[in-house]
Amino acid sequence: MDPRVLRSLWPIFAAETREQLQNIGTAVLGLEQGSPEQVSEQLTALKREVHSLKGSAASLGLSDIEQLVHAVEDGLARASPGQPPPKGLVECTLRSLSAIESALNRGDAGDLPTIEGLGPLLNALGRGVVPPPVEAQPRVVPAQFRRDGLQTLEKLETALGRLCSPVLDDRQGVVWEAVGLAELLKAAAQTAGVSAVETLASSVRASFARMEEQGVGASVAASDVTDSLVQLRVALEAIAEEAPAEPAAAPVEPVVTARSAAAGRRQADMDRAVRISVRTLDSLALQVEQLAAGRAQQLRRAEAHRELMEQTNHALLQLERAAQQLALSGGGGALESLRSGVGMVRGVQKRLVQLSKDVHREGEQLAMVAQVVRDDLRDLRMVPASQMLEPLKRTVRELCARLGKDVDLQLAGGDVRIDRRIVDELKDPLQHLVRNALDHGIEAASERLAAGKSARGQLTVRVEPRGTRLAVVVEDDGGGLSPENVRAVAVRRGLLTEAEAAKLTEMQAARLVFEPGFSTREQVTETSGRGVGLDVVQSTATRLQGAVDLSFEKGRGTRFTIDLPLILAGALGLLVRAGTAVVAIPSDSVERVLRLAPSEVGTVAGHVVAYVEGEHLSFHTLSEAIGLPRLPLALESGKPQTAMVLSLGGVRAVFAMDGVVGQQEIVVRSLGKHLQGVAHLAGAAVLDDGSVVPVLNAPELLRVAATPVVLRAATEVRRQHILVCDDALTTRFAMKALLEIAGYSVVTAGDGEEALSILERTPCQLVVSDWQMPRLDGIGLTRRIRAHPKLSRTPIILCTSLDSPQERAAGLEAGADGYLVKREVERGKLLDLVRQLLPGSS
Repeated sequence: MDPRVLRSLWPIFAAETREQLQNIGTAVLGLEQGSPEQVSEQLTALKREVHSLKGSAASLGLSDIEQLVHAVEDGLARASPGQPPPKGLVECTLRSLSAIESALNRGDAGDLPTIEGLGPLLNALGRGVVPPPVEAQPRVVPAQFRRDGLQTLEKLETALGRLCSPVLDDRQGVVWEAVGLAELLKAAAQTAGVSAVETLASSVRASFARMEEQGVGASVAASDVTDSLVQLRVALEAIAEEAPAEPAAAPVEPVVTARSAAAGRRQADMDRAVRISVRTLDSLALQVEQLAAGRAQQLRRAEAHRELMEQTNHALLQLERAAQQLALSGGGGALESLRSGVGMVRGVQKRLVQLSKDVHREGEQLAMVAQVVRDDLRDLRMVPASQMLEPLKRTVRELCARLGKDVDLQLAGGDVRIDRRIVDELKDPLQHLVRNALDHGIEAASERLAAGKSARGQLTVRVEPRGTRLAVVVEDDGGGLSPENVRAVAVRRGLLTEAEAAKLTEMQAARLVFEPGFSTREQVTETSGRGVGLDVVQSTATRLQGAVDLSFEKGRGTRFTIDLPLILAGALGLLVRAGTAVVAIPSDSVERVLRLAPSEVGTVAGHVVAYVEGEHLSFHTLSEAIGLPRLPLALESGKPQTAMVLSLGGVRAVFAMDGVVGQQEIVVRSLGKHLQGVAHLAGAAVLDDGSVVPVLNAPELLRVAATPVVLRAATEVRRQHILVCDDALTTRFAMKALLEIAGYSVVTAGDGEEALSILERTPCQLVVSDWQMPRLDGIGLTRRIRAHPKLSRTPIILCTSLDSPQERAAGLEAGADGYLVKREVERGKLLDLVRQLLPGSS
């Protein structure tokens, strides 16, 4: 088949095949259960599904998949209707399905969808070894394409730098020059058959086009361009000159099925369906959320318009009183002119009032339409949880055979509809939890019998809707997690000292299993021991704005509960003040907002706690938790303190804040790859007044609050502290993220005075400061540090947008150890300079 045709058909084929594989896997396992009549009926339906898959693979010329499916079909043909399948057929079929799934993954990644170990699989299914298919000759990427692409990339990066400059005369010309360069690169990539570069070039072109007008939209577009250019450089540099180009099966997007039923009728067997790209759904959802945000802005302006109308009415009343006074004093002609003018303004006011009512009515109608579209789009993103539950049957079957254990898997909640992204993201974590339960939790049959249990273990995976959130529960009836064993492993691996481990409660010790690299297995096996698993579950849940909780009972089993939002689109956000900044936090994680009296906050066993409804909860300051400078607490002056109780996944904590601003619908936007390492940030949102606020990741705040203090202290001791000083909140967060990803501990300040105050009470090994700031600028801060008896040896880096030779000389003369222009930060020069000035740093 023509590679271009295959490339265009691959998304549909891959999505349809994955659905067929899941259906075939479920049906094959069902052949071992049920009455003879049920087995016969299932076998007939199964043969039909397998035959359909074989025909699809054959029509696209995918010989490996076709041969393997044909062998599965022959194996099923030997099964007698109403009788259990032949011995080993189920296992061989499941292994074949896994091999086909791996081939699809290779096709998604741009490789040929070949099947590894095809010969042995065919032998096992009774077909014998077949000659290997003739491999297609790969096309060659011209060497000139890579060189020209990198040169074009340099020009695009230069254009982005010019567009980010505050002084630019011909902005429109620069934008369309960049658009033209991206279009040329896209066309060259299409000719060379390098689809990854083609897709990225298209994204760069679209983002540059959005930068024509200055404003918030241009800033967001600049962030998108930066992210795409970084990926584009990686893609271009990965292309070896004269290397094979990407094969016919190009990278594709996952697809979902959008179901629709005819009005007033229910389809008897199958819904009519149309396949929609997930990227298209995401784009539509974002636009609808922006439409809702625009409606909120419109309401805000309507309120401002109403206030202006009231002020106009008040002014007219004043003029009418003046006219009356003028009439009493015999004003004559001036009086008539004044009355005529007042009458005209009154007429305009009436028309404006009517226009305002019409606009309000039409706005309400648009709001209703937007809400309907919003709900429909959200429904399109929802898929049954069975899509992530059903594959677990194959996992349990194969792993039990390998471990020699007999386990009964119970699945529940498969009909619960949840966000497609959650289904996709949770597949691997669920596999980890199931493997963990089978390998670590459920004992061997002999041990279970000795403990008075049945030889067959029980493993339950269920999905439970809980209001606007959902819980995914994985529970086994094994021996239960052992806190003593976890403590011993933590000490043996140097994570904690014996004294620190002894201070941990049982639950604190148990939660150490979520630490990266932690495993209680002494030897690495095919199933476990690598320390990769539960930390993946934790990080995935945090990324999805959720949390993981665990409970256990010795000898009775262990339960893991993943708490997640039901949908990941727009959400209601609580706007609060943390220090001098306004931040948003999803309202569904806020249990309550309260005022704490000084008598309700104290210490227990050396930890600060708040007494809330008869329970002691850990107490934290929100600004310090997210790395912002802390304002004096109201508690310190004996006044009530505003605070909120965060609660997720069974973990609760109190965070003091500096005020509540309000509550509104927010659309959480990604901050790009450069800020992905800032764990406490879920993204950013544009409020209805046009301002941008960071959105906090509540699960990460609670995770840190629940982490044992001794473990946090042990980690902090090994990290060097850096103070970042800049009056721009976005710049502070960006530099903080960059340095924290590199392994440093970072505190921030908004100006030089605040920085000096922090340095005097918090030991820092290095200072990174902006130049132009209110109160005390970077030059003044540098001189004050150099004159300070205790801080004079602290290394200082000035990082500013001022780049003239005179300014650079002035900064170094003031005592700075390094001078960088801000555009050099993302190129790695900041980290290079930090590592030079901090001996022994990461």
